[in-house]
Amino acid sequence: MDHETHVDAAQQELTALIAAAQAGPLDARVPTCPDYDVDALALHVGGFCTAWLHAMRHGVVYPGPAGDGSFGVLDDLTPASRAAWLDDLGEQFFTQLRSMSADAACWTWYEPDMTAAFVARRASHELAVHRVDMQLARGAADPVDAELAADGIEEVFMIQAFSAPYRDDLVHGSGQTMHLHGTDVDGLDIDAEWLVTLNPDGLTVAREHAKGDLALRASVSDLEMLLYQRPTVGPVEQFGDPSVLEVFHGEFTFG
Repeated sequence: MDHETHVDAAQQELTALIAAAQAGPLDARVPTCPDYDVDALALHVGGFCTAWLHAMRHGVVYPGPAGDGSFGVLDDLTPASRAAWLDDLGEQFFTQLRSMSADAACWTWYEPDMTAAFVARRASHELAVHRVDMQLARGAADPVDAELAADGIEEVFMIQAFSAPYRDDLVHGSGQTMHLHGTDVDGLDIDAEWLVTLNPDGLTVAREHAKGDLALRASVSDLEMLLYQRPTVGPVEQFGDPSVLEVFHGEFTFG
């Protein structure tokens, strides 16, 4: 996916998230984020937008904390006012992001890519997953677009590989393998097969068809949701040892 596609996807995901936030009571629990109700998740997403907006305005120099993202206390806290607050933050975020080229310098926590392109990609997946979370607080969630979900799976592996050396809370595997096979990519110019090996020192990933200790066949969106420990929308075919997915979640957990 290119930069503009990531930006467009992120904005579409935020729009859907805001619609779900506005659809009912703010104190409804978010089943996939047990510590959050709808309002807390909206605040979290607002903080995400605020922090990256702050980073984009400061170039590659570490910008320091951006505050809690509240931009003031709402006098009349309702689903509509919270949605309007988040929509305003999103408008500022995307105005800034669209004003920057993909290679524009921007501090990120990912040292190999300190550009606006990283921010756009990270936003597209953060907002997609939390859009699913917000919709689940209201009932059912829509799937993630297949191309976006495939890129999201690639980002999962990138995040894990980069962050693993800095974390001492990971539970590594002992050589187990997991094959992921996306079933809904006919006509799309994307690859959707991965063989993940859970080594004692971290993950290795091959983009190939191969036999794993666990094989998972599903839509690409549902494969991404499985990695993120979210419910799937459609059926998932599983072959082999289901505990391998639990081992993977010892390597990668997203709040």
